[in-house]
Amino acid sequence: MFKLRKVFIYSVLMSMPFSYALAAETISLTGSSLNVESLLKLKDSNNKISLTNYAEKNIRNSYDLLMDSARKGTPVYGLTVGVGKNKDTPVFSKDGSLTSEGRQLSETFNRNMLYTHSAASGDPIAPEVVRMAMVIRLNQIATGHVGVQPDVARIYKEFINNNIIPVVPEDGSVGLSDILLAAHIGAAMMGDWDVYYNGQRMSAEKAMKLTNIKPLVPFGKDSLSILSNNALATAQVVNSLEDAKKLIQFSPRLISAALEGVNGNISPLLPHTLAARPMPNVQKVGKDILDNLEGGYLFQIDDNRPLQDALSFRGAHWPIAHAISQVEALEQLIEIQINSSDDNPTVYPNAKNVDYSDSSQVKKYFTKGDVSGAINSSANFDTIQLASQTEAFINAMAQLGKYSSNRQIKLIDPYFTGLPRALVDPDDKNGQAFYTLQNGFTALFVEIAHAANPVSFYGIANQGGIEDNFSNFFQAGKNLQKVVDGVATIYGFELMQVAQAMDLQKKVNKRKLSIKNQQLLKQLRESVPYYSKDRIFTPDVEKTKDFIMMF
Repeated sequence: MFKLRKVFIYSVLMSMPFSYALAAETISLTGSSLNVESLLKLKDSNNKISLTNYAEKNIRNSYDLLMDSARKGTPVYGLTVGVGKNKDTPVFSKDGSLTSEGRQLSETFNRNMLYTHSAASGDPIAPEVVRMAMVIRLNQIATGHVGVQPDVARIYKEFINNNIIPVVPEDGSVGLSDILLAAHIGAAMMGDWDVYYNGQRMSAEKAMKLTNIKPLVPFGKDSLSILSNNALATAQVVNSLEDAKKLIQFSPRLISAALEGVNGNISPLLPHTLAARPMPNVQKVGKDILDNLEGGYLFQIDDNRPLQDALSFRGAHWPIAHAISQVEALEQLIEIQINSSDDNPTVYPNAKNVDYSDSSQVKKYFTKGDVSGAINSSANFDTIQLASQTEAFINAMAQLGKYSSNRQIKLIDPYFTGLPRALVDPDDKNGQAFYTLQNGFTALFVEIAHAANPVSFYGIANQGGIEDNFSNFFQAGKNLQKVVDGVATIYGFELMQVAQAMDLQKKVNKRKLSIKNQQLLKQLRESVPYYSKDRIFTPDVEKTKDFIMMF
């Protein structure tokens, strides 16, 4: 249901008049300077991409080096020979002679490779994710380490700028290149598959006719380069990062509100307390929470205030600090990934003076000509670092959901809050309020706990035993999205109760909230009114979640 909703929203946005959209921006791809912020901007189809002259030169040189190497009889994986178990099967003449027969053989091989690898299943990946994946892949091609025809770069660019988004099923990747998924992008480029054009699903052939785009005729190692990369998995993680960072940013606001809701103790957050154990980011988070509490009653002495709160309140700053550390580490890896080639073989124009270049084996990989360089078999598509760091971040986000769930158990207990049981308004004599809300966030916590289990260990050796390692990076990205969505809703459940608790602190105990918590409460109450009596909660859960994500 979530995916269908995303596709629907995408369709609506794509059909909106330009005047309703933000001013269009053109982001220039160099092969070395793409970042997460720019990628997220390119989710918007009004924003376009261009290639710098240097990037276009890299693309030409990379292709020329590859073909020159083939002409000189160098065996090249995916070019002069097949792939996987067929790595020893000739594709066209080993001397690289480009006869019409040899070219036809290469074109047939490339077309059939895209056909036979288009074998994914499941619902379509969100169009904005596929769009970002194509941007990532084009930027990687611009590094000069891929070796495709310049025509491949041309069609990536035209698809992106004309908002032609291939339909890509989501199931079928083991994480060391999204082969069965990305092949659908290549099939669409040939005009042989479906796309979304301005939000409407249609044949790629029709969309390209409407936009005067010439279909791709893949040749050389074009098809291998189109399908053998991790751009889709990377884009999926980037897409989740946007919402994840919003939740992390909101977390100190939620904690400060929760503390005022339960008459909490600020002692664990004081600068000298945290300076005794200065873990990364924790002092910054502590300061953010305290800043949000300025002007409120928690800085005033209260002899009835507990000396210590439950750990989910007393230590709420720790998982936030940890999440910040993990997202920073993940973004660092992503920015390396999107500005690098994860291709096999690796094409390296102008490679020279490398270590071990005096040995006869290493010399074999080099060629001299109009463009000199090296063609090397590689495993640069291995994403174990990205997958493992994504899983570390998943765990960090799931911890936020766990702490929130534990706080909510305490919020309805008068022993911890000093407020009416289940946060019932004292004038509502028969009210039940939030007592049964626990099932809702508990069910979500079970889901995110399951999604937080590592998947990077699993797989079955295939391709004749050659492909015997897996990272399941794409699956990790799917799990990250599930966890982020779950935590957002769990936070929604908590904020509903925290807001009620703050209102009751004012009403029952005549306490003054901090300036920022007063503002937060006022803004929330514009869409989610105070619970003076029982009502259906379900619409409020969605409204509160949306409030957090838009805050």
